[in-house]
Amino acid sequence: MGEEQLYNPVEGINQMITDIESVVTPLVFKFQPLLRILSILNIYLVIICFVTMLLYLVLKRKHRIGDKLKKSTNYFMAGFFLLLYILLTETPIRLGPSISLNFGLVVMPMAAKVFGPLLGGAFGIVQYGASFAMHSGEAFNLSSVLVAGLSGMIYGRFLYARHVTYLRCLWAKLLVNIVCNIFLVPMVNTSVMTSELADGITGSIVSNVLLAPLQALIIYAAIIIMKKAREALSEVSWGVAKKDD
Repeated sequence: MGEEQLYNPVEGINQMITDIESVVTPLVFKFQPLLRILSILNIYLVIICFVTMLLYLVLKRKHRIGDKLKKSTNYFMAGFFLLLYILLTETPIRLGPSISLNFGLVVMPMAAKVFGPLLGGAFGIVQYGASFAMHSGEAFNLSSVLVAGLSGMIYGRFLYARHVTYLRCLWAKLLVNIVCNIFLVPMVNTSVMTSELADGITGSIVSNVLLAPLQALIIYAAIIIMKKAREALSEVSWGVAKKDD
């Protein structure tokens, strides 16, 4: 009797991803004219989405940015978030041939939760600047700068001054993934759609949709941990102040 083989969940996930990609790749070839048009119009679409979101947030509510900029603790938090992003973004976990999980994804939602949508958008731009500085071979792209700012504003709109739930994190992450990581990313910049290019586009689409529930869970856990940590620090500070009195 042969030895019983144990089920490997990683192999199962990879097979599922492969099956999904085999369905999506033909669609990428089929819709390549549309993808090419979106790539040509990319910078205009990005500017329209960024300005529309910015105007919506400015007209929707008062953000008291001046008061937030006066608080020295906010600068400390911004520096902490930036350092956390640098540390986390360099250790991605491979989940498949073209899919990986990067824990740096938690930083922008955490910052948006603390600072609000407008300053969250500003932090997104600063975070992109840090990423650009870390990868010297990367070409500067205005579209990517604005998309990073748009992502921060979306997270802030969903998470700031609200009771955070897993579903709220999921909707925010899905919107960011679909709008900022798929729709507003120029996918086809060549006249010919190669198999390699199609595989890259397919991997991007599948990973942004398939990983969204897991990414949202990680974001939700990170925000809850941050909330508990800030409450503990506040209690300690209050206890020290009371002792001094």
